[in-house]
Amino acid sequence: MDRERNLRTEVAKFAVPGAILAVGVIGFLALGSKPPVPTRKTDGGVPLVKTIPVAAHDEGLDIEVEGHVVPYREISLAAEVPGRIVRKAEVCRPGKYVTEGTTLIEIDPRDYQIEKRLKEEELEQARVSIRELRVEIENTGSLVELADSSRKLQANELKRLEKLAEKNEGYVTDSQLDQEKRNVLTAENAYLTLKSQLDVLKSRLAGLESAEETARTRLEKAELDLARTKITAPIDGVIVLEEVEEDSYVNKGTLLVAIEDTSAVEVKCNLRMDELYWLWCQAFSKEKRSSGDGPPQENGPRNDYQIPKTPVTVIYSLADLDSCWEGELSRYEGFGLDEATRTVPCRVLVEDPRKVRVVSADGRSVPKDVETFLAQGPPALVRGMYVTVHIHATPHVPLFSLPERAIQPGNEVWRVRGDTLNTIDVRVVDIRGKVATVRAGEGDLKVGDKLVVSPMALVRDGMKVRIEGSEPPKRENELPEQQSEYPERGGK
Repeated sequence: MDRERNLRTEVAKFAVPGAILAVGVIGFLALGSKPPVPTRKTDGGVPLVKTIPVAAHDEGLDIEVEGHVVPYREISLAAEVPGRIVRKAEVCRPGKYVTEGTTLIEIDPRDYQIEKRLKEEELEQARVSIRELRVEIENTGSLVELADSSRKLQANELKRLEKLAEKNEGYVTDSQLDQEKRNVLTAENAYLTLKSQLDVLKSRLAGLESAEETARTRLEKAELDLARTKITAPIDGVIVLEEVEEDSYVNKGTLLVAIEDTSAVEVKCNLRMDELYWLWCQAFSKEKRSSGDGPPQENGPRNDYQIPKTPVTVIYSLADLDSCWEGELSRYEGFGLDEATRTVPCRVLVEDPRKVRVVSADGRSVPKDVETFLAQGPPALVRGMYVTVHIHATPHVPLFSLPERAIQPGNEVWRVRGDTLNTIDVRVVDIRGKVATVRAGEGDLKVGDKLVVSPMALVRDGMKVRIEGSEPPKRENELPEQQSEYPERGGK
């Protein structure tokens, strides 16, 4: 019994796999095989290809980056004089729009009004003192003139007496001569005394005039402090911060409000070095054209650290509409590259953030009816918006436009001249709307060259191909073959 059982087990080990294999073979034969695909007549192995001509790219180069809107400038207003806030305007609230000159906050002005009146009195007293001194100087000047005349008369009288004494010794006595000499000395002393007084008065006048100027300066300072009790908006803008309330006491330097300038905005974006390269090419081309055929003229180190001014379109997409603003790539933000992203931070200036143009998704302009306009897009470009920045560069280097499908793996294209195919390496600059903008090496690609856009299984540089629509080469003893409705995907 054991022997029979073992025999059945051994038979089962081989019978079961054999049965499974037999079933598989029978199923495969039952399904049958796919009939052979008829091949197209190859004209001696020459592949048939579809081509498209190369076109010149003359529309400049658009560099597309992402960015977000930041304020052009934000002004913080602080208290310039201490005091209690007696009035706060209703518009002095975050989010309110204010115009230049609007009074926002008023500090108690009474102390500064009193100070101003005191300075006005000091100035008036200085002016009165100057007027009195000028009258005294004028009178003293007249006395000096009289004393000078008296001094001259006494001197002349002394000369006459001396002449008489020389002619007749008994006519003029020595006592008379001495008395006349004393009179001359007295007149001279009176003249010198009055002249000295006049000089002192003139010196006092200079001091009083200086005191008057000091009093005038103090009055200007008091007037300025009084004017500073009113805090007004220095620009048109929106209040983004307010820190005080009415009846609060503030010290000098206390932050009161902050206003964001709405006359312009900036967009913060980052450019890769390969994108910045095209802007440098643009700047180099401009310098070269301005200097003729010679090398570009040096304009100093300043231009080496400035970004080339380039027009920009800022786009904010909402639903199926694009709101567009025109701006300019104006400056670098800081200096050098961002260490984290290895990109260059830049700023775009939009001088009129309210001048918006709304376009639909297909690029057609939307009528600027007020109600429709406000319903379809934002009326202004404001901080925090995430936008798309299109930088319109004009590098003035040879660029070509071709379909994206003409770009083969490895960034190469297949060019056909005559019946010969050559592989050419290209640099893809931009791809937009299934149209690629490329730059080829010097002389490698020309406008009008034909590029292969049909798939090919095997490609060799210098291989022979035939362009669709061209006449096939005629050969003798050609045997007819059944043609396929599909072109061959490879060649010898």
